[in-house]
Amino acid sequence: MNASVAIGIDLGGTTLSVALVERDGRMLASRSTPTDAARGPQPVIDKMVRMADELLTSASLDRSAVVGVGVGSPGPLDLDAGRIVRAANLPGWIDVPLRSLLFDKLEIDVVLDNDGNTAAFGEHWAGAGRGYRDMVMLTLGTGVGAGVVLGGQLVHGHFHNAAELGHTIVAIDGLRCACGQRGCLEQYASAGGVARRAIDAIEHGQSSVLTDNDTEPITAERVADGARAGDDVCLHIWDEACRALAIACINIQHSYNPECVVFGGGMSDAGDFLLDGVNHHLAAQRWSLCDDVPSLRLAELGREAGVIGAGGLAWRQSLDC
Repeated sequence: MNASVAIGIDLGGTTLSVALVERDGRMLASRSTPTDAARGPQPVIDKMVRMADELLTSASLDRSAVVGVGVGSPGPLDLDAGRIVRAANLPGWIDVPLRSLLFDKLEIDVVLDNDGNTAAFGEHWAGAGRGYRDMVMLTLGTGVGAGVVLGGQLVHGHFHNAAELGHTIVAIDGLRCACGQRGCLEQYASAGGVARRAIDAIEHGQSSVLTDNDTEPITAERVADGARAGDDVCLHIWDEACRALAIACINIQHSYNPECVVFGGGMSDAGDFLLDGVNHHLAAQRWSLCDDVPSLRLAELGREAGVIGAGGLAWRQSLDC
């Protein structure tokens, strides 16, 4: 049987997604389930294998139809060794040789990369970044994931930790980040950071429409809705998030000079309300020496970007061999 699909795997702290990805970036089939990362690596790897085999069976395919397996995982990673060094949202996953463990189960070539990179590659290959050689993606979710594509290739860096743009500093001596730094982008512009700042403001006695419904959790989506409605607390937090993203985009512009920056993750659900806010601050702070500011775009693949990108990396590896 001729190889016709790649297996894409998106390993998240909460959700594990597996998909069969065709050569043009379309998903033939997919499935998601709770990761249960606290059980340790081997049960999760067994689950990956089981889900992949079930998807192949449902598509009337077997493992001989698979060109390769791509996995997007939280980092930091050792890409040469194919292992997870340590992942904050995968408790106990320290020095896990994920590539070899998965190969031993599937007997199919495996490529491992950072989950921010796989999402960026997915958007570059089959989403909002199609047609651009140089693109940066910011995934504004619980934290801020990122990926940089230059000349059509992902940028990894000497230590394999390039594009940790969520930990670029946008506020000197700013909010403390879990990484140990102060003023990181993800403290101000991630969906999780926006929600935490709103909760903190309310706990310190500030009045907001967010307290009108105590049964609903405070989320970045509710903060965006409150900002649209003119709530002072929400407006302040949302404006600071947009300003932080504009500063990040200026730093991205000077560092990588991409054609576009793509916003994904929960914050991107705000659509033009997010883009308009970032563009407002970008126009006020950008340099005037030349017109090389990247266009800002919204991601197109949603939560499937990572699993599609992982499959895309497997396709690329098979075609490069």
